[in-house]
Order: sequence, then structure tokens, then C-alpha cells
Amino acid sequence: MPPLTRVNASPASPFDPRLESLRGLACLTVCVFHATHVFTNNPQSVFFDTLLLAANPAAAVMFFFVLSGYVLGASLERDLAIAPYLARRLFRLIPPFAAAVLFAFACERLWRLDPAPAGLTPGFEHLFWPQPTWNDLWDNLLLGSNRVNGPTWTLFPELLGSMMLPFAVAAHGRIEPRWRWALFAAVTVLLASGPYRTLLWFYFGCFLVKEFAALLAGRRQLATVAFIAGLVGLEIAGSYDEFYTAGIVLVSATAAALMMGAVVSSRDMLQWATTAPLRFLGRISFSLYLVHWPIFYLCALVAVDLGSIAPTQVWGNLFVMVTSLVAAIAIAALAYRFIEAPSIRAGAFAARLLAGMWRSRAAVHGAG
Repeated sequence: MPPLTRVNASPASPFDPRLESLRGLACLTVCVFHATHVFTNNPQSVFFDTLLLAANPAAAVMFFFVLSGYVLGASLERDLAIAPYLARRLFRLIPPFAAAVLFAFACERLWRLDPAPAGLTPGFEHLFWPQPTWNDLWDNLLLGSNRVNGPTWTLFPELLGSMMLPFAVAAHGRIEPRWRWALFAAVTVLLASGPYRTLLWFYFGCFLVKEFAALLAGRRQLATVAFIAGLVGLEIAGSYDEFYTAGIVLVSATAAALMMGAVVSSRDMLQWATTAPLRFLGRISFSLYLVHWPIFYLCALVAVDLGSIAPTQVWGNLFVMVTSLVAAIAIAALAYRFIEAPSIRAGAFAARLLAGMWRSRAAVHGAG
């Protein structure tokens, strides 16, 4: 999952606090969904039925990918120097990812209840039993699997999208504006018919968000309708059962781009999303996405131990949801401060070094 927030973002950056907050809310839906699928046989409940309807993790992940395409594409349009861009991207993604995988491995190895307790959902039991091995750890760190930290499967699409976007931005920048839609259509058909449909989420974010924003600019009511339509479309399309089919990818990418374009088109839209708590949630969302997995595992073990207080089924899941969200947000805040933010600064430093080396080399060749 790509990061949105930046340390000391400049006024000219594509950073938008409302999109940051939406990213945080999308991350929260992933955490809620996972935490409410620990114990089996939830009785019918209006509260839980509504909660699970709103917590669509597939839609949230699709939103993440499209948002990455928009933010990274806008950044590349300002500066297409690829080496500094890749340095920032790798430092932004890899250190928090590696730390989260190691943290999850430690939690799942040190705190165990073997054999698996009764009453767990088959999915939860399959994810955490038997305990991960050292080979599982290396495979996860090398992106060969996500056995140790489940949500880290998204890192591979993130890296692919990050590597594709410079070429997409360069291609669109080299042709006349009147031909850009034709190029967009051609690239879309090519990607939709190939094995890397995930790139469409990033590509649509890079191109369509700006186009939708231009169409909706100055039309506040229409922008509101467009945002709602995009949200509904994303919720309907968001499904892990058919995650990589062309129809799901195209619909979800368009819906998410429509939502973002509506927000970008109007400064007045979603002003509630600029409040400090939501800004904070968005700021730590990448760390929260990565660390919530082992946290909800540990909270599930606590719920099993407290069976008389938080019995399984609805109360056990409610206990895991509340405790894991509180604990994961606290841990994510620490991870952001001591791992994520320093890695962002290190990436910025490396990017400046590479940019300076490139300018020096260009000057030498120019003089020659």
C-alpha cells in the first residue's frame, strides 16, 4: 500500500489533507474487517451487519492504489528525474514493510496457543496456525508470500505501479493534449488484456483524477453527486473473489478516480475531513495498515483467555475490534515517528544526492 503523507510537504505538492484523511478511513475499514472475523457464528445483528457492509477491505485497497497513482503521478509531472524518485519510493516503502514483517513474526512466534483454540473462523485459523517458520519470514521479506504479515501482499503491486508511472507520465507529457485520451485508451486496452491489470489502478489515478477534476471544477453539486456515485461504484466493485478480473479493475479504478477528482475539484468538499483526528489517522495510515495484523492476532488470543468475560461470537469479535484498533493506532503512531518518518527523510536525502550527482554529470558532459 503506497504512502500519501510526506514529511514537510511543500505547498506545490499534490498533497491534499482531505485525501490523506480518506486514506486513513479506508485503512480503518481494513482493520475493522479483519478484527471482526476472528470467531465463528456471529448471530444476526443490525450493528454488525451494517459494520461489515461498510468495512469493505477490497474496495479500500483499490482506493489505496488509485490514490498512489494520483499522488505519484502529480509528483513526477513536476520532476521526472527517475533515480531520485525511485530512491524516495524505496525508502518510503521498504523500511516500514521490513520492520512490520519482523514485528509480526516476533508476535506470532512468541505468543502462541497450540493447538488452535476452538471457535475460530477457518480463515483466521488458517492464517495463524501453524506458526510461521523462518523460511516463511524470508519469503515474506522477499515478497514471495505474505504468510507472516497478510496485508503486505499489496507491496508488490505498489512497487510495480511505482516503476510503471514514470513511463506513463513521460509518454503523456511528450504528446499533444488532444491525443492524450487516445493514448489513455490504448494503454488501458493493453493493460486490461495482459497479466498486469493491477497497473490500471495506478494509471487511472495518474490520468483520470485530473481529468475528472477539470470536468467538475466549479460545479459543486455535480461534484458531490460524482463523489457519491464513485463511492457506491467502488463499494459494489470491491471484491476479493474477482479482484484481478478486467471488469472489476476497470470499474473500481474509474469509481475511485471519480471520488478523488470530485474532491480535488472543490476546495469546499469534505471539509470535515480536515479535522485533526482524521489528519492524524491519515498520517499514520501506512504504519497502521502494516502493524494492525499482528496486533489483532494478539488481541484475539487475549479474547480467548478472557472467554468468560468476552465470550466468542459477537462479543468476542467486538472485544477484538475495539482493543486491536486502540492498540494498533498507538503502535502505528510510534512506528510512524521512529521508523516511517526517518525513512522518508533518508529517502529525501538520498534523492538529493542522486539529483546532485546527475546535475554534476550533466554539467561535465555539457562542458565537454
